[in-house]
Amino acid sequence: MAILGAETLAMVGFGLSMPIVPLFLQEDIGITDPVALNAWVGAIQASAAISLAVFAPIWGHLSDIFSRRTMLLRALFGGAIVISLSAFVTSPAQFLVLRTIQGSLTGTVAAATVLVAGIAPAAQVAFALGMLTTMIAVGNSLGPVFGGLIADLFGYRVAFFSTGIVLALAALIVLKFVDKDVRPKIEGEKPRKFSLLPDVKPIKSSAILMSIMLVAFIISTGNSVPGPTLPLFLRELIVGVSDEPVLIGSSVGLVMGVGAAFTALAAVLVGKFAGKIGYWKALFICLAGGAFFSIPQTFVSTVFQLTVLRAVSSFFIGGTGTLTNAIVAVTADRNNQGTIYGIKSSVASAGMALGPIIGASSAMLSYRLVFFVSAVIFALGAILTKINTPKASSV
Repeated sequence: MAILGAETLAMVGFGLSMPIVPLFLQEDIGITDPVALNAWVGAIQASAAISLAVFAPIWGHLSDIFSRRTMLLRALFGGAIVISLSAFVTSPAQFLVLRTIQGSLTGTVAAATVLVAGIAPAAQVAFALGMLTTMIAVGNSLGPVFGGLIADLFGYRVAFFSTGIVLALAALIVLKFVDKDVRPKIEGEKPRKFSLLPDVKPIKSSAILMSIMLVAFIISTGNSVPGPTLPLFLRELIVGVSDEPVLIGSSVGLVMGVGAAFTALAAVLVGKFAGKIGYWKALFICLAGGAFFSIPQTFVSTVFQLTVLRAVSSFFIGGTGTLTNAIVAVTADRNNQGTIYGIKSSVASAGMALGPIIGASSAMLSYRLVFFVSAVIFALGAILTKINTPKASSV
C-alpha cells in the first residue's frame, strides 16, 4: 500500500508542472514565435525521454543486482531536486539541460513496477500491477487539475516547486514504510558479475517479449504525439470563441485530468476483461478503440468536445499499460524482471522521445493534424498486435 500511495503522489507531483511546460516557455521565458515555440517544446519534451531511454535499462539492471527500493528512492529524490531547480531557469537551453538530467535520474513508474512485481505472489501479480496502474492514472488525473490551478493563481514557477515538494514527500513515504529488499540467493546459481550493461538475451530469446517491446514502443509514441502541443491547441480553441480572460492552465489541467481519470477506470476494468479473452486480444481491442476515437479529435470546435473524445480514447489506451506489464510479468523470469522492465521502460521512453518530435513537426502544419497522426500510430499497433496474437495464444 505504501508503494501505491507513494507512486500516486509522484504522479500528482509530475502532473503539477509537466502539462504547463509549453505555456511556461511562451509566457515566462518569452518564446512567441510559433515555429520556435513548437521546436523548443518538441526538443525539451523529447530530451527527458531520450535520457530516460538510455538510463532505464541500467537502473533496471542494477535493481536486480542490488535493491529495487533504492532505485525507487533514487527516482523520487532525483526528480524532486531537478524539477525544483526548473523554477529558476531563464532560457529554454537551461530548461533543456535540466529536463535531460531529469530523464537520466527519474523513471518512477518503471522502478515501482519492478518493486511491485517482485513483491506480489505469482498468482496475484496481474492484479497488483493493475492496482499500480490504476493509482498511477489517479495521480495523473489529479496532478494536471491542481497544477493548472496553481499555475493560474501563483504562476508557473510555483508549480515546479510544488512538484519538488510532492516528490520528496513520496520518497519519504517509501523510505519510512517500504522494507529494504535484498535479492534472494538461489541455490546453485552462479554469482553475477557486476556490470552496468543489462543482459538482453532473455528478450532476444523470447518472441513474446520481443513483440511486446515493439508494441510498447508504438503505444508510447502514439500517446505522446499530442502532448507537447495540446495546451497550445486548447489556447487556440478558447481564444477563438471568447475575448474574455480565461484560465488556460486550469483548462489544460481539466482536459488532461479527465483523460487520466478514464485511464484509471480502464486500469481497474481491463484485468477482469483480459482474464476472459486473453491479454493479447484485449490489447488489440484497446489499441483499435484508441485509434478510432482519436480521429474525430481532429475536427473538434470546442473544449467540451475535445474533453469527451480525449476521455474515451484515454479509456482504451489506458488499458494497454496494465496489459503490456502483465504480459511481461507472466513471461519473464522473476530474477531478471528488473532488467526486462528497465528495457521496456527504455523502449517506451524512446517512443516518448519520438512522439513529441512527430507532434511538434505536425503542429507546424496544423495543431489538429497531431490527433490524426496519433490515430494512425495506434492503428499500426493494433495491426501488429493482431498479427502476434496467434503466436501468443497462451497469454
